[in-house]
Amino acid sequence: MDLTKWIKSIAEKRWPILPDTLSELKDICARHSDMISFTDLANLCLSDPFLLLDLYRVVGNSRALQRNETIPSVEQTLMLMGLEAVVNRFGKVEALAPAPNQLDPEVYEAIGDWLGRSRVAALIVKEWLSIQGDHKVEDCFVAALLYNVPACLYMLQRNQLPDKPLLQEVSDAFGADYSQILAQFIRDLPLPAGLNGLLGPGAPSKRRQLLRLAMATANSLENGCWRSTWQVGVDTAAKLIATSPDNAYQAVVHAALNVAHHPRADGYSYPVRSLLLLEGEYKKASMKQNKALDAGARLEDAIKESIRFLANDLKFERILYYHYEPELHKLKLRYQVGLDADNPLRKLLVELEPGSFFAVFASKPQSFHAPASVRAQLAQRYEDAFFQHIGDGEFALMTLFSGHHLSGVFYVDNPRSGRAIDEPTYHRFKDLITRLTH
Repeated sequence: MDLTKWIKSIAEKRWPILPDTLSELKDICARHSDMISFTDLANLCLSDPFLLLDLYRVVGNSRALQRNETIPSVEQTLMLMGLEAVVNRFGKVEALAPAPNQLDPEVYEAIGDWLGRSRVAALIVKEWLSIQGDHKVEDCFVAALLYNVPACLYMLQRNQLPDKPLLQEVSDAFGADYSQILAQFIRDLPLPAGLNGLLGPGAPSKRRQLLRLAMATANSLENGCWRSTWQVGVDTAAKLIATSPDNAYQAVVHAALNVAHHPRADGYSYPVRSLLLLEGEYKKASMKQNKALDAGARLEDAIKESIRFLANDLKFERILYYHYEPELHKLKLRYQVGLDADNPLRKLLVELEPGSFFAVFASKPQSFHAPASVRAQLAQRYEDAFFQHIGDGEFALMTLFSGHHLSGVFYVDNPRSGRAIDEPTYHRFKDLITRLTH
């Protein structure tokens, strides 16, 4: 396939944006002009790479931008265009949507996934740059958002899922490295030339390295974050910005959660789901299969995967998941690791009577880390049967809610070794359970 002809075919038409973005865009543009905020419009553009592409195409031919090779901020671009021109242009954009005999639903979902990955990568590189004290982040943020766009347009135009990993398939189709495809895409569409300083081939700089690492990290989450090939990218970023690997990893977690909390498409939640994958054989289910799973089954699978992660990666010696039984209004043990066959905790129904510890604790989403001294105080204060059987060591608890309803409670400790639960381990425990609610 000829790359120049393909990019020309892309440049000859406007491309749709995600439906949720269009709905919010219409709401903003329908306001009185005095009530339209350029900041709101800019944030909307930064939430949907397809809308950002539509905006930057307007200024891509600017001689000043081509000459100075700068990347204008999104808000500056909107202000330079002027409100009337912005409203007029955005009033004619259409929504991307699956339809009979048109866009395949699986392709539509995959496009949302890959746009979501770009958004995750943008937030990762923003956080990594901030950690090293670099607060000039919008150029890298914008570059990350646009990184996957040519591949998404390729998939959209062909209207079929790739047979290989998407970026590899695009590179193979045009016989060029993906960075070369990006460079020509920026030049021929055209987009602001400064993007090539970050996305195209060229001499490495720390900012370019961090951007590439963020993209590789977000794009490969589905392959398993336990893999050394994935972890090496986070470790390398940590060295570049002089922080711990755990801090660099937490930036990934927060980025994936942020995108899942503010989705533009179903696929925006997939990166955080990928973080739940645990070590072992993994075959990605088709999107049709994913649709067929109801919310309860997905949550149950995620709980079991989380228990394996708590045991294998965080090395907790005892893990209990008590499921809330609404008919009994009690907590009943559903899954466990580390209990002897005759341990009374296996059969214990945890009471939720008013005034009991678990009635208070399970009343809202929260976590609790109890050193041994605190455990002793709790046992004396509440006299719950649960405390008579867990031993004298420290432990951690966290409630699991589905929407506004209690699903259950996780309990972890290390009764054999008496090993303390340090703060990094406790925070990873909390992050893991938090992700289950999304």
